[in-house]
Amino acid sequence: MKSRKMLWLMCLVSLPLLAKIVPAPIFVDNVVLQRDMAVPVWGTAEPGEEISVSFAGQTVKATAAADGKWMVKLSPLATSAENRPLVIKGQDETITVNNVLVGEVWLCSGQSNMEMPMWSSSPRWRNIDGDKFCAEGANSLIRFTKMRPYGWEKLPRTDFPMKWEEMKADNTLDLSACAFFFGHELQRELKIPIGLITSHWGGTLIEPWTPPCGFDSVPELKQLAHNVNAKLPGTQDYAETSAKVVADYNAWLADFQKAVAEKKDLPKPPAYPAELVWREGNGAHQQPTVLYNRMIYPFVPFAFRGAIWYQGCSNRGDGSFYFYKMQALFNGWKQVFQNPDMKFYLVQLAPFNYGSQPELLPLIWEAQEKFALANAPAAGMAVINDVGNLGDIHPHDKLTVGKRLAALALNRDYGRKDIKCDSPLLDKFEIVGNTFVLTFKNIESWKTTNDEAIRNFTIAGINGVFYPADAKIDGAKLIVSAPEVAAPKALRYMWHMLNEGNLFNEAGLPLGAFRCGVETTQEEVKAYIDKEQKLVYELDLMNALKEDKSANYLTDNSANIDKFSRVCYYVDATLKDGTKQWLAVSMDAFTGNVKEIGLPLDFKQAKIVNNLIVLSNVAGIKNGAHTQGNIEFWRSNYGTQNKFNVPGANGNIYDFGDEASNDDVGYGSMQVHLFKERQTLFAYNCHRNGLKADFGIGNNTKNDHPDWTFRNNLGADYSSAKIYIYVK
Repeated sequence: MKSRKMLWLMCLVSLPLLAKIVPAPIFVDNVVLQRDMAVPVWGTAEPGEEISVSFAGQTVKATAAADGKWMVKLSPLATSAENRPLVIKGQDETITVNNVLVGEVWLCSGQSNMEMPMWSSSPRWRNIDGDKFCAEGANSLIRFTKMRPYGWEKLPRTDFPMKWEEMKADNTLDLSACAFFFGHELQRELKIPIGLITSHWGGTLIEPWTPPCGFDSVPELKQLAHNVNAKLPGTQDYAETSAKVVADYNAWLADFQKAVAEKKDLPKPPAYPAELVWREGNGAHQQPTVLYNRMIYPFVPFAFRGAIWYQGCSNRGDGSFYFYKMQALFNGWKQVFQNPDMKFYLVQLAPFNYGSQPELLPLIWEAQEKFALANAPAAGMAVINDVGNLGDIHPHDKLTVGKRLAALALNRDYGRKDIKCDSPLLDKFEIVGNTFVLTFKNIESWKTTNDEAIRNFTIAGINGVFYPADAKIDGAKLIVSAPEVAAPKALRYMWHMLNEGNLFNEAGLPLGAFRCGVETTQEEVKAYIDKEQKLVYELDLMNALKEDKSANYLTDNSANIDKFSRVCYYVDATLKDGTKQWLAVSMDAFTGNVKEIGLPLDFKQAKIVNNLIVLSNVAGIKNGAHTQGNIEFWRSNYGTQNKFNVPGANGNIYDFGDEASNDDVGYGSMQVHLFKERQTLFAYNCHRNGLKADFGIGNNTKNDHPDWTFRNNLGADYSSAKIYIYVK
């Protein structure tokens, strides 16, 4: 009995050594091949085995490499709705893939809004009337394959079975609704076979879908690329990081052995590099590249026309930086699929109540549009701000979404110039008196929903406060003004997550979010403040204290000030390289004592402040109106403890939520923050340290303390720095 088991095990182990042709999982019955471009066909076989692939009168051959991999490329194929065989032959084996069509193939990917099916048992997770569309949607010329089950891998894998299905009345209920309607619209207009490859996963970030070469291609993602490559055998980052680990541990081991021999305290081992650590368990599938490895790589480099992409909710925190991540994804996919002409049509996110930070979504909208324009005409964007649901992150009208995506492909790729595909796009603006005159592309005439008034325009003047604006149609132009703003500087459209579009071009395509305006100069801001408010103090920080350590104000009008309702700090500084930095922040008065708005040498004011208006030329500063911020004015030493429970503050670092130690004279702090943005507006600390005081506008990035504590940089970084303090 024992010998029989051994014989069975030996046979089982030897099976992989037998000559066996294994085509890539995507080459199975009912597959649709891409027309009019070279079509790779690949798989594995016995090393050295000659493989021939025959289809549509072509026969091409290849020899399996030492690792068993082989690939051939069929010459561009003509469109065909005839079911024909794809025959793959080896030395002793023939594999036939039946019912093969030739047409247009598209990849459909993203997160849950691409995943949302035509129908399910949950009314919150299905398309409107999706069951009815499925019942009427049988079409043997539309075929699809779904990458299932979901999963992630550290390194690329290909051994996952796939199945191509003809679209029938009973097999599309769980198909991506976006893909369903996109495919139907293309087939209806083109009358040719359509192939849909669906690969999606709800709640996922964009980073897991991106191949390593995509991150490598975008300089702004250098650190992210390093973190990916450090784990990837064969890369320079992997070799360098690994070598450093070896060196560090060898040095530690030598020190450890020496300490043991000398009976001394034993040294701790060096920290294991964070970039080498794979996250396991919950959320592990969100790591960069891991979904690409499992849910995209199995059909690389299959030929297809392009991709439709619906994702971004999970990257909402990226704001405008999302542009670079989209560019990495697109660059990477073009490279791995060997398709430099690949098309990429994305869905701009719909309005939704995320509950906080209402301007993050407009920043994503802006990043999506920027990406589409930067890569046009290969990339395009479907605007859907008219079909969202503020109470449901998954809009249920995917018919409109699919049709708008299909319109981009039909117009740009299939010669249907009669089908309009582009939403109106701001071309130029002009400020005439108290109005913005806006001119657009992709527009012949405007219309609104049910002849409603145009919504969602706001305008700001020099103070940066945006007011609701009225918009009037003037042919293809829009004339926008706000009665509160006599001299407009900036305009926004749909700059809030709850704004829903109601303005369309003649084709029914909505105008997407945008902003425009003219830069407010430092001179204009200063002149405005001087006109509207009274100067109380002027302080040169390069010489802030007299010999007796009192404030050395260049101007002191405090004796002439009685009551005031607002306080404004205007900071004017020049870096050693000549770069000008300035910031103006005004707020409701936080004290009735004019002495307590100046340099805090003999008082303490640490509290929440209200109704801030911020203007600055420093990158990263969140300009505009803010309901709350906080100040930390004191003369004493201070600690990192968040005594005042400022939301979001870190009790372990010096930031926007610190605690004055006592009332004695000490280090000193004069800081204004936007705590909701986790942002220091300006900080002037360690007042008694002269040119070695801490000073900066915006968050400090040179040490772990964003409020500039312990930077001692005033004289080293700046040639001049002044603070002007006003009241109203």
